[in-house]
Amino acid sequence: MELFLAIADELGFQSDHDIAALADVGPESVGNWRTGAVKEFKKQKFQAALATLRVQLQALSAQAGLGLDHDLGLSPLEIEHGSSPSDLHRQFRDQVGYDYLGHRFLYFEPQGALAWERLIKVGYEQDSWLSGVEECCERFLSTVRESGGGAKGPLAKLLGLGRRERARGLEVISLGPGEGGKEARILQHIMRALDGNRSRARYLSYVPVDVSIALLLKAAGTARDLFANKSGGLSRARLSVLPVCADFEEGSLAFASRLRGESSKPGDERRLVLFLGNVLGNVRDEEMFVKQKLGKLVRPGDALWVEVGLRSPRPEDDPLFELTMPDREETAGQANRRLLLEGPYRRYLVASGRAAGDLDLRIRVRKQDGSSRVPGSYNFCHDLLIRDEGRSVTMLYSRRYDLAQLGAWFEAMGYAVEGIHRSKDSQGRSRVGHLFLRRVGTP
Repeated sequence: MELFLAIADELGFQSDHDIAALADVGPESVGNWRTGAVKEFKKQKFQAALATLRVQLQALSAQAGLGLDHDLGLSPLEIEHGSSPSDLHRQFRDQVGYDYLGHRFLYFEPQGALAWERLIKVGYEQDSWLSGVEECCERFLSTVRESGGGAKGPLAKLLGLGRRERARGLEVISLGPGEGGKEARILQHIMRALDGNRSRARYLSYVPVDVSIALLLKAAGTARDLFANKSGGLSRARLSVLPVCADFEEGSLAFASRLRGESSKPGDERRLVLFLGNVLGNVRDEEMFVKQKLGKLVRPGDALWVEVGLRSPRPEDDPLFELTMPDREETAGQANRRLLLEGPYRRYLVASGRAAGDLDLRIRVRKQDGSSRVPGSYNFCHDLLIRDEGRSVTMLYSRRYDLAQLGAWFEAMGYAVEGIHRSKDSQGRSRVGHLFLRRVGTP
């Protein structure tokens, strides 16, 4: 009886009248339950109460997008206030006169998302970076025992693999996942690790967060297919995907209250926040972002996995440096980049009933200024030149980091470096770096 009343309360049935309707009894009966005068259901009433609770829970499951038949073709999605396409159109209109706009306007529309995907696949040796993620997974999930008895890999430690610990839940939150290819590889490795340690995880939840609905649906669909085919020893009820359309750089992060482990007791679950694809190098102010945004998601004891572009000994050796030369002959990939950067402004002009203006893209290296404050970093700043108005506006920061100095910078911000890896491109150059960080403090 106490269990029934507690569950009813959690479901929002609090008054005697509402609880009576839930159990198909009169309101006076509920009063006897509360006082303890009646401590057990009669068998028939018990079955009726179970049936109504089952209906309520099934309705909540459907609203959360859990247990949906893939054949239905339904794709549940949460949209945070202020992050819908119409909101971003309005924000672009209000800010277009300023000197900085930022990367979130590049791909929130389907056309921009398609151009962004093409740019990543054609110009960034995506296969090499996926291989780098695979290498990180093998290293970070290593269950080889250390001298203290725990697992060697930092992600294995986070999951409690390799030694006896109570079961934990894991919530994987990816900020800016794009189409979610790297995240799918990571989830696959996590489930493979859990499959041999079935009692170690209470649940596995995946939360991709981005402003592009087109890319979010693809990332969420890939993860749902993965969970449906390979459970990692977890029941379907313990697996969930919650795609969230939200601006994680400028928005309120209201979705944090919807995270599965938000109300859990300390130590019962962990979060792994993924910040891949050099998204850190795209935000306007790294320090403010880490303190004000990541601080709301990564709690003491949680982990942060950051992937960044690595600096070359000289900026001139970076493949992107060629784009800073004004007299170059433009390749197809470079044209795709230029059109991606011009796209938001051109669409804004068309929507305003104005003819497309004379635009150009200028990329320049900025060092030791407000755009590249992390020691050892420099920034390929992408400016859109609006010649008709005689001004420029910054559309994209693309920084390169020294991995050791970036790790020291994170340590000063309250994160311990537990894993480090460098990925090489097809020419053997270290182009991408990975840091696995744990936020210090008592959970």
